[in-house]
Amino acid sequence: MRPPLTLDAARLLTRTAAGDSSALGELVDRFGGLVSACIGTVQADSVGRDRLCTGVFTALWRRAREGAHSSEPVLWILEVLCETLGSANELGRRPLGGGLLGLDCPDRELLLLAAAGGFSQGEIAALTGVDEFRLRSILRRALEVLRGRHSDRLTA
Repeated sequence: MRPPLTLDAARLLTRTAAGDSSALGELVDRFGGLVSACIGTVQADSVGRDRLCTGVFTALWRRAREGAHSSEPVLWILEVLCETLGSANELGRRPLGGGLLGLDCPDRELLLLAAAGGFSQGEIAALTGVDEFRLRSILRRALEVLRGRHSDRLTA
C-alpha cells in the first residue's frame, strides 16, 4: 500500500488534469509546505520564494495531465518544482542552490525530500518507489557531487 501523501498526489493531479480548480487548491494545501521548504533550500529571498511557489503551482496546473499519468506522483511534483526553480532567474539564490539544481533527476528531488522535507530514507522510498538501497546510493552520490562543487561551503 502506498503512503497517503502519494495517494493524495495521484488523486489530486487526476482531478486537476480534469480541470477541477478546487483540486489545485487541495494540492496547494497538501503540498504547499513541502514546496515552500524545498524552495527555501534554494532561494534565500522571501519575495522570490513566494513568486517561485506561485510559479511551481502554476506549472503543476498546466502540466497536471502529465502528472496524472505519472507512476510516481510525488517525485513528479518535485521534478516540476526543480524544473521551475532551475529556469527561474531569481536573485538571492543560496550558495548551494545552483549545485543542488544542477544534480540529475531524480537525485535532486530525492535530496530535497530528505533535506527540506525531513523524510527518512524509508519514507522517501515509500513515497517515490525508489528502493532503499538504491536511494542510499543516490543520496550518497548527490552529496559527494555537492561536496566536490562546493567543498568550501559544505560541512560534514
